[in-house]
Amino acid sequence: HNNTFSNTPAKEGTLGISPHRDAGLLTILLQDENTHSLQVARFEDSDNVGESEDWVTVHPVPGSLTINTGDMAAILSNGLFRAPLHRVLTDSNRTRYSAPFFYNPGYNELITPLQSFCERHERRYRACCWGYFRALRFAGDLTDLGVEIQTSHFKVDSDSDHPAKQKRFLEVVNFDEPFNVERYRNILEDKD
Repeated sequence: HNNTFSNTPAKEGTLGISPHRDAGLLTILLQDENTHSLQVARFEDSDNVGESEDWVTVHPVPGSLTINTGDMAAILSNGLFRAPLHRVLTDSNRTRYSAPFFYNPGYNELITPLQSFCERHERRYRACCWGYFRALRFAGDLTDLGVEIQTSHFKVDSDSDHPAKQKRFLEVVNFDEPFNVERYRNILEDKD
């Protein structure tokens, strides 16, 4: 629809939510039709993302929903679907309302590429437990564990230690209790 490249740089103090990729499977968003603040990175693999011309403003279409695929959709689809890098700006002159719905797996679910996505390409990802991935993303948002978990940590050709950490985490975690970063810090912390 009317998506255009933003030529207006974000003003100091106007960033509402910093650049990120959604961790889950899908985000379904009802956007405020009067405020155009959601932006998607035009060149998400660039080292220079951040310049105003690198961001596309997503203009809400009246009566529609914005659908965003997340990191778990990338793994489930063996990399066919990508989790787009996006951010939200604020406007001190307007009030913005949005209603997101996050569709995520159960915490104990192991997410692996579906077989139908592996018929043309070899499996690109190892099994990733949503609870482990979400715990680390949560911890990365609210604490300093020294790591920002990404789907690349679960790529088959990666030498990441996250699959081993995930195994230790799953041996001790109780998903029926409220999550406590400190309780699992010795497993989750990046000691490199």
